[in-house]
Parts: sequence; structure tokens; C-alpha cells
Amino acid sequence: MATKKSAPEEASEPWMVVKLHALSEHPPEVRPARTKRRWMDDFTDRHAYRCLPLTIANASGWEVLCPIPLEVRWNGGMAKEDIEVIGLKDLPGGAPVDHFCRSNFSRGIITFHLDYVIETEADWGILATGPFNDPKPGAAPLTGIIETDWLPYPFTMNWQLMEPGITRFEEGEPFCFFLPIPLRTLPNTELQIDRLSDDRALQTRHDQFRDARNDFMARVNAGDREAIKEAWQRHYFVGRHPDGALAPEHLNKLRLREPVDVRAERTNRATMIEPAQKNPRWADNSPLSVIPTYSGKVDILNRARMDGEGRFTPGPATQIVSTRVEAEALGLDFLVADDVIGETECDLLVRTFEQLQELVFGASEEASFWDKRGIWYADVLEHRPDAALIMMTAMGRCLAEMKRFWKLKVPVYPDGLHMMSWKAGLFMPPHADNAYPDGSAHELAYRDLSGVLYLNDKFQGGDLYMTAKDVLLKPKRGTLVSMTGGFQHEHGVVRVESGLRITIPFFTTFDKSRADPALVALSEAVAAAE
Repeated sequence: MATKKSAPEEASEPWMVVKLHALSEHPPEVRPARTKRRWMDDFTDRHAYRCLPLTIANASGWEVLCPIPLEVRWNGGMAKEDIEVIGLKDLPGGAPVDHFCRSNFSRGIITFHLDYVIETEADWGILATGPFNDPKPGAAPLTGIIETDWLPYPFTMNWQLMEPGITRFEEGEPFCFFLPIPLRTLPNTELQIDRLSDDRALQTRHDQFRDARNDFMARVNAGDREAIKEAWQRHYFVGRHPDGALAPEHLNKLRLREPVDVRAERTNRATMIEPAQKNPRWADNSPLSVIPTYSGKVDILNRARMDGEGRFTPGPATQIVSTRVEAEALGLDFLVADDVIGETECDLLVRTFEQLQELVFGASEEASFWDKRGIWYADVLEHRPDAALIMMTAMGRCLAEMKRFWKLKVPVYPDGLHMMSWKAGLFMPPHADNAYPDGSAHELAYRDLSGVLYLNDKFQGGDLYMTAKDVLLKPKRGTLVSMTGGFQHEHGVVRVESGLRITIPFFTTFDKSRADPALVALSEAVAAAE
């Protein structure tokens, strides 16, 4: 059996290994669980995500995804024959649908086969159920705890149909959610009931939380503008007591590891994925320390969610993100920063863009997609120095946000500064900023980190779709999105349906010789200020 490792000194080293032994060449896909839930998205301002216990629970495991769409028909009878499972596509490898899903137990119960033998370390088992906090109409997941530290046989996932009729499981929908749990601690666990008043230190902390909450709600109910603008208290979310004392080792986001496929490479697999390496340019706990490098031909399944006209079709697991709080709750490995510049600054830059239309730059025939759509900083500086100052200030704030998020030890240098427009009908297919999907050399391979600052949000469509993450970004004006230039953060711009999308896109490099000389001083000033 797998042997347990001691806790690592570096966060990037695993201290537990759970092995999934595939029984076939085409087992269902396994991925870290989603934080987002559609019913939580439907709340005004998605404020359900402010409940940190919910969002942490949502992501506290791995999901096994349905490989094909299924239709389960039940006439309400108690026999196995009263349930019919219909595969709406062929299973990978051509296996019959009952290899994956069928009724084993009758009484309206259907059984899914994971196609894995799961092996855990000594004294650890697996809790298997449906996705936490994600109710499914017409069916309820049954929960099991399996002693996977010795069982050399696969377990199954069962669902109870709740009413006669047709229940669908979509392709890519999680049908099982699992996480490792300690097996033998509960029998030796004692619950003790005590009075809070007997623990004076704990009661003091409790009263601080209670009084702060009551005071805040009283201010909101009284119409206090600052309290209403704040909208909610973040003490628990950020792991801080009302008096400012920090909680030890607080967890406010959860980013689980992607499964590592250690099987021999299939003959048709051309993509090479190399684990990230430590680098003196950033801290060991930087997101850059865990982002892998892709080489060879890269094929990402979710590219198909954008069609040839740039229109986007979300999948059952697609996450929609608009704010930093939502991005952090998901544990995303790219930056979403709200209010990098304010509404007044955004409005001035948008008006400037509209007033300086005679200065939009042209592009070569090879780059005709960008023709007559952008205005360079140098032209803004000549004609509207007040707007140019805001552009330069905005770039400085973006670089500062990037340095903090990526935990950089050295400067990154911009290789240009301009405003860009996207009118109705325009879109951009999924792409990486410094690599081509066929593995050929990219002329801009030196672009290490990129970003886009949104100057307005008065348009329909124009969202940013991250294919490898299956995340659709709908940023508000003043928001910065920063990502790496490789395929970990491949992205496309969804077709603009109406309005005019105006942004400041930019690319940065660690190679000072590749940067825009006029902007190098700004980068160095930001680095010095940090």
C-alpha cells in the first residue's frame, strides 16, 4: 500500500498520495471540485459566496465526471427492470452503457461505476457522495465511506431517484464527489458539553463577534452609507477577529491539485506537460511555482465551447466570475483585481478614446484584425496629457497588483501601452499569448505575464473565457485580469453582441531588453515602491 509522507517544508510538495488505478483506458475524468454553484450564482451580487463554509465545502474534494449524457427513465416500480438507462452518446472505447450506469439494487436506485480502484494510505478511507451543496432535481446522492486502505476492488456511486419520470445526467456533470477521511478517529472522539461562560477568553472573542455584527446591522438598517457600501463584514472570510487579531492558519480559499496521470503516455498524445520549477524571480509560494509548462501540440477540450462565430456555450461545470472575492473563493491561479482605477478615471479614458478617433492606429495586412481599433499612449500624451497621466497611473497600479499576486522578486516590464476597442461582431478565438497550439515557435515567446484592464462594461458579450479552467470572466469596469502567457491560461474573447468594449491590454516580460524603453522606468519605480 502507499506509505504516508511527513508534512513537507514547501507547500508545493504533496504530503499524502491517493492512487486511482484505472481499470480501463477510458475511465471517467476526475478533477478538483468546483467552488461555484448555479443556485449561488442566482443570488443578487452572488452574495451566497460570502458564506465561506459553503464555498470551502464545495471545493473540498474531487469530482468524477459523466463521460456521456444519460437519460434515466423510471416508471415508479420497485424492480430493476422498472429503470431504463439510455446513453445519448457512445461511451469512449465503445463499452455498453450498462458498463457505466445501471440499476443494481432496484427500488429506484441507479448505480454508477467509477472504473477506478482507489488506494489510500493506512488509516485513511474515502467518503463518496454527490457534489456538496448542489441539489439535483429528481435524484439524491447516497453517501458511502469505504476502507480504501486495504480494499483491492472498486466501489460504486449510487443515486436514489425521487419520483417517476426522466432524470438526465449531462456530459461533464459530476456524478461522484470524493475526499479522503481518517477512518479510526471517531470511536476515540469524545464530545464534551460545557458552558461558554466557563471559558472567559472564548466568551470575550464570541462577544466581540456578536457586538460587531449587531453594530454593523444596526448601521445598515439606519441607512449608514459606509455600512451599505461595505455590504458585509469579512471577519470570518479573512480570518480576523473584530479587534484585528488574526486567526492561525486560516483557510479562505481551497485549490486542490489536478490529478497526475502517471500511466505510460498513449501513442496519440502529443502534449508534454512539465511540472513547474522553482525560480529566483518569484517566491516559492507564488502561483507561478505550481503552474506547469506545456510543449508540443496542445489540444484543450473546452475550446469547442466557442464556435466559429465567437459565440459561447457554457457547460455544466463552467464557472462565472466577476470579482476578486469570487476568484479567490475558487482558488483560481490567475489574478482578478477589482477597482484598480475608479469610475471617474474609467469614464475620462473612455471619453478620451471616443474624442481621439482620428488617431486610431493602423495595422499591417497580416495583422488586419487590429486595424483602426487602438490608440497608443504616446498619442494620448500629445493630445490629452491628463488622460495620459491616468493611463500611466493605471499601468503602475496594475504592475503593483501583479507583483503582489504573483509574488515577484524582480520587476516585469511592459512592452507597450494603449487602449483597444471591440465593436459588435468582434471576437477572438482561444489562444495563448506566447505559444501556438501546434507547438511551432512563437515570435512573442518572451511575453511572460499579460493583463487586461476593463475601462467600461456597457456592452453585451465580450466576456473572457479561460478554456483550460472552464471559467467565464465578466469583469466590471476598473477590473484587472492578469494571467500567464502559456496554455494554462489559454483564453478567448467571446463575441461582442452590442455596444463597444474598451480595454487597456498589455503584456509584460522579465527580459528588460524586450520592453518598451519609455515604460521601463515605471516598472522599476513600482518594484522599488514594493
